[in-house]
Amino acid sequence: MITTNVVSQLVDIYYREETWHSFKMIPEEAVKYHMKLLDNGNIVYYEENGELVGYVEFWKITPEQFGRLVLHMPFSAYLENVTTGNVAYVANVWIRDDKRRSHVTKFLILEFFKHCSDCDYYVGEALRKKTQPVKVFKKADLKSRLFTRGIYGER
Repeated sequence: MITTNVVSQLVDIYYREETWHSFKMIPEEAVKYHMKLLDNGNIVYYEENGELVGYVEFWKITPEQFGRLVLHMPFSAYLENVTTGNVAYVANVWIRDDKRRSHVTKFLILEFFKHCSDCDYYVGEALRKKTQPVKVFKKADLKSRLFTRGIYGER
């Protein structure tokens, strides 16, 4: 069971740190949203001494759902099935400034690939780019050691 402390920290980060959202949920909805996605396994996080220092939110969606996202059509990670599709979509990543380029980043990357190892495609948006290009990778084309040695290090 996810503690309310983790949910409250996620909601706090959502309001305080994630300024890129054009629309913010009301607090009650933000709590429900984060609780549901945590319970569904769509958010993995890293904490130190009870403090959240990083998390990744991902959705396992269908190609049809991905098409709606790309075309900016209606989509709701809260109302729709985002746990069984074959497209692993990185919806959000947050890592505290002093923990970037550290073991936290490595942990979150590994956990993302563990949770999405059954997906055929891996997708995300590069928000730091002016045009926000969408990057799509086929699992077969990824050269990561995670896929050549296996998610858990076996050969």
